[in-house]
Amino acid sequence: MGYDVLNPKELRSEVPLCIAIGDNLNRKKIAERFNGFNFQSIVHPKSIVSNTSQIGAGTVVMAGAIVNTRTLIGNHVILNTKSSVDHDCTIADYVHIAPGATICGGVKVGKGAFVGAGSTILPNLIIGENVIIGAGAVVTQNIASNTRVKGIPAKEF
Repeated sequence: MGYDVLNPKELRSEVPLCIAIGDNLNRKKIAERFNGFNFQSIVHPKSIVSNTSQIGAGTVVMAGAIVNTRTLIGNHVILNTKSSVDHDCTIADYVHIAPGATICGGVKVGKGAFVGAGSTILPNLIIGENVIIGAGAVVTQNIASNTRVKGIPAKEF
């Protein structure tokens, strides 16, 4: 696809990097290992990102993803195919929003969270750090850090 894949021993701090690994913890470990390097975001031309939103370093925005107005996306985030992050959201570092997930307005998603494919988070909720939301879940209330939820409505498992 026109991108160089380099052996880590060949990397230099001036070479722009982006870590495209879906696993949040491994992506974080690699980013920390290369702290001080030039991390660059990749935004697919078939995505939509509001000009009032901010995308952090090393973040990947896939085809069909939408980031609406006044939303902050952290560093090393993956916004996967057809994911939607609505207005006034805050998505912390190392989050993965899986394909087709919908995050309604005003939601805050904590560091390292995983939002499963086709899931929905209702407006103005707070999702803690390292939360795992199962595919297809509908989140109707705040979720504490280090919790796994699934179902409709989403419940801890």
